Amino acid sequence: MDLTSASKILKVNLKRNFLPHFLIALIITLLTPVVFGISSLDSLRSAQPLEMLLSLTGTVILTPVFLPEQNENIRDLIRSKKTDYTGICAMRVIYSVITIALITGIFVFIMRLCESDVGIKHFAGGFATALFLGSLGFCTAGISKNISVGYMVSMIYYIANFALKDKLGKFFIFSMSAGSFTEKYYLLLSSLIIIVFTLFTVRKYGK
Repeated sequence: MDLTSASKILKVNLKRNFLPHFLIALIITLLTPVVFGISSLDSLRSAQPLEMLLSLTGTVILTPVFLPEQNENIRDLIRSKKTDYTGICAMRVIYSVITIALITGIFVFIMRLCESDVGIKHFAGGFATALFLGSLGFCTAGISKNISVGYMVSMIYYIANFALKDKLGKFFIFSMSAGSFTEKYYLLLSSLIIIVFTLFTVRKYGK
């Protein structure tokens, strides 16, 4: 894929596929301080809006990476072209992950301006949580070729964390609110593995 082709593909994807989901993510972001409040929070309470609501931006942004190919005819048409389909998906993943990081970073910065006790760990933990939820939806949608199933799996896991709590061990996504950061390393590493695995699987078996 040359630079000219990549720029054209990026422009089309950002406008037609990414923008609607980005706007939904912005709505979630704007609702988060309304639901939780972000002013003058201590370290533990500052983690709650990041983990319990803002993290859903990961699901909204990363799950629909394969949405344009939901239509089988479009999927077959794209794969008949010389442009590498997996490369296009990887491009979508990259700008989606960057967007999740930017949303989390800006939100943490605003919390800091509101005199909440937040720092780099809150950013890293919030980002890891959002990325993990998004990667679950991304993987399921990619393998099942069904975006709705991807959203469903991500949301089921999200809801399960309220009921099961520490029974999920290292994959408990609300761990910062409970005073532990160790789980975030597992979430981040697992997210990267899931994303790479999904792209490999789509490349190998999705043709």
